[in-house]
Amino acid sequence: MLIIIILGIVVVLILSVFLFKKILDAEKFKIINKKIIILIIIIFVLAVYFIINIFMSDGIKYVYCLSYDKCVTVWKRGNGEKYIILGKYEGKEIPSDNFIYFSILNSTYVDVIFVNGENVLIAIDDNTQVVKKSSNGLIELYSDNKPLFDSLYTYFDGNYRKYKNEVEFISIDIQENYATDKSGKKLGKVKATK
Repeated sequence: MLIIIILGIVVVLILSVFLFKKILDAEKFKIINKKIIILIIIIFVLAVYFIINIFMSDGIKYVYCLSYDKCVTVWKRGNGEKYIILGKYEGKEIPSDNFIYFSILNSTYVDVIFVNGENVLIAIDDNTQVVKKSSNGLIELYSDNKPLFDSLYTYFDGNYRKYKNEVEFISIDIQENYATDKSGKKLGKVKATK
């Protein structure tokens, strides 16, 4: 794909040079400075590059892991759609299973809680419209059974509800593209694809 884009840019540059040469040869345009022509070519090439990039990009994916087998992928697509996908996902198509989708998020944070091996709970703002796809039950929304999940995974410290010490979770800031573990340590992100 990158080769096609580069070849397209080269062809555009060659055509631009020939077109501007004809303009320069014309008597009434001899005053045009070569620097202006170079600037116009650069602006034109950058515009073509950004247009191609907008249409060709499938968004940005970041993978956050607590350990090798406890990972989630956050996929922010160019059209505003956001996906949280269980595991490391590098495909270009929307996955068929084990993901949640949302487009408008009232809060920037999403917590992914790892329970019972492969299963995860997704704690997301209650007012966010979420579509969950998990045919085998690996993903559940925390809000679907909040009283039960609160009793299993959180405690009240006098002011706030906090996760119990044995709970493994990733807290993801969707807007700023970073995540932390239960100790507040920033997790390294792996940019999967663009």
